[in-house]
Amino acid sequence: MPSFVWFFLAAFLVFASVGTGPAQGSGVSLPDLGEASGGVLTPAEERELGRSLLREVRRTAPLVTDPEIVFYIDSLGRQLLTNAANADGPFYFLTIDNSQVNAFAMPGGIIGVHAGLMLEVRDEAELAAVLAHEIAHVTQRHLARMFARGRDINFTTGLAILAGILASAVDPTLGSAVITGGVAGGIQQQINFTRANEAEADRAGMQILQGTGFDPHAMADFFERLQELSRGVGTQVPEYLRTHPVTLDRITDARNRASQMAASDTRDRGPEFSWMQARMKALKDPRRALERFRATSEPSAAQRYGAAVAFLERGDPGAAREQLERIEASEAPSLTLELAFIAVLRAESEHNDALERLQDLDAVYPGHPVIREQLARVHRDLDQSDRAIRLLSDMIRQESAPNPELLRLQADIADAAGYIAISREAMAEYFFHRAQYEEAVRQFEAAMDASDASERDRQRIEHKRNSARETARDAREGRR
Repeated sequence: MPSFVWFFLAAFLVFASVGTGPAQGSGVSLPDLGEASGGVLTPAEERELGRSLLREVRRTAPLVTDPEIVFYIDSLGRQLLTNAANADGPFYFLTIDNSQVNAFAMPGGIIGVHAGLMLEVRDEAELAAVLAHEIAHVTQRHLARMFARGRDINFTTGLAILAGILASAVDPTLGSAVITGGVAGGIQQQINFTRANEAEADRAGMQILQGTGFDPHAMADFFERLQELSRGVGTQVPEYLRTHPVTLDRITDARNRASQMAASDTRDRGPEFSWMQARMKALKDPRRALERFRATSEPSAAQRYGAAVAFLERGDPGAAREQLERIEASEAPSLTLELAFIAVLRAESEHNDALERLQDLDAVYPGHPVIREQLARVHRDLDQSDRAIRLLSDMIRQESAPNPELLRLQADIADAAGYIAISREAMAEYFFHRAQYEEAVRQFEAAMDASDASERDRQRIEHKRNSARETARDAREGRR
């Protein structure tokens, strides 16, 4: 099936769970939760769907691209995965640049967390509870089970659902209206099945939480937090409640299950969460972050760090350094604090000092993606393009689904250095991994025509071009 068609069908699955009440006399036959027959996507099919869907999400959704936040969310997700049963396939943890309190799971191991949710949870355990719940939707194969092979899914409905995904990233009310108009009563026909999924994901998620060392009560605590956020806001309830309805019974069940689990009261494994939450606030609204900081009589280390990030965003590295120097090393995640000082050095154009400190960090944390990306940027700052390109090439090769931001950075550095073939090839890969297949084909052809492309380069690029051309053809057919 063409990749673009897969995307529309996946979108239908995700939003078919957004109900408000059971259908009356629907007569809809849903696949049995315990079914192990051919009525579901196979793991291989789901992985292929996930790769295609990841490219579409990267093209359409506003993503947080800050390397430190991206790494933190991915790292937390992967630690939870080590304690999740049946977590065999690839997982992709994405942070959506949106103020909604929301999270979602999609086929193929795609887990999305909105920035708004990260800002509203009270500790790392609550954030981990949300991630664990969404991981459980994938490991319990809820989405694959909802996809009965051979079931008719109206393509027009799929288009309406995709429009809802895009619209809700800008305006939740508009997105809900588009979705409702596109599927009418079809959404409600799935709600009983969805509630069973939610209960199973709660149970499996709490086991993941406990196995990772977090307080399992964090699941119920987060549900209660959602209810607090929804009070007095009329129809503007947290988006998470629209897709994951929370009832008193559900909270009670989660609380009872947590009480029966082995005791663990860990809410934060260290200062990383509070620092990344402060970083997110500073990056989203530096001016407001500084207003809040100045109104605080005794700021914490995390608040000083957030102020430093905000000062850097507003072009004041001196003020940023002043706040960082007032943080006791014992109060800080050492790598995060050191990276902040390096950001100050870069802002002050002290690139050689920044390079020396990054190389020291690289010796302590070999292969760390944030350090390696910063190394590449500093090598670029020092006109050491060859070293920057090699670093980025090594990082990209290690990823099964490369981060488009790294590809774009490599393309920009290569272009500035006059390496046209490398630049065009990287841009082609950038467009491909953002599901912009036609443009990817054009860039691959430009790379083949570049005067500095060797014969071996052309053969490699031609193979990629042909693959992109085939995918582009499938996408065109899917849009008809």
